[in-house]
Amino acid sequence: MTGIDIVQCQILIAQGVPLGDPSIRLGDQSAIKTTGYALQCRVTTEDPANNFLPDYGKLSNYRSPGGMGIRLDGSAFTGAVITPFYDSMLVKVTAQGTEFAGGGAAE
Repeated sequence: MTGIDIVQCQILIAQGVPLGDPSIRLGDQSAIKTTGYALQCRVTTEDPANNFLPDYGKLSNYRSPGGMGIRLDGSAFTGAVITPFYDSMLVKVTAQGTEFAGGGAAE
């Protein structure tokens, strides 16, 4: 996390604004500091045993993450019926924090 809206930068660049233009607010790259970490993943119904085709049916078990720094876009719950007529994404999970607390990797 840097405090820079990279989507806004991409749109301005796609419109032809040069990288050095003050409206992009990138400035000196060495002055950009990270203030945290963010991770995004998608919970889908894709079936890896079936060439990742979308799967459908009733969710027998589902538990969403939660807490500070967790954002959920979408809705899933135990008992939800998934039909084959929609996108396979159930929920997009975005997590952010000031430290990257990995799963046991040596530093």
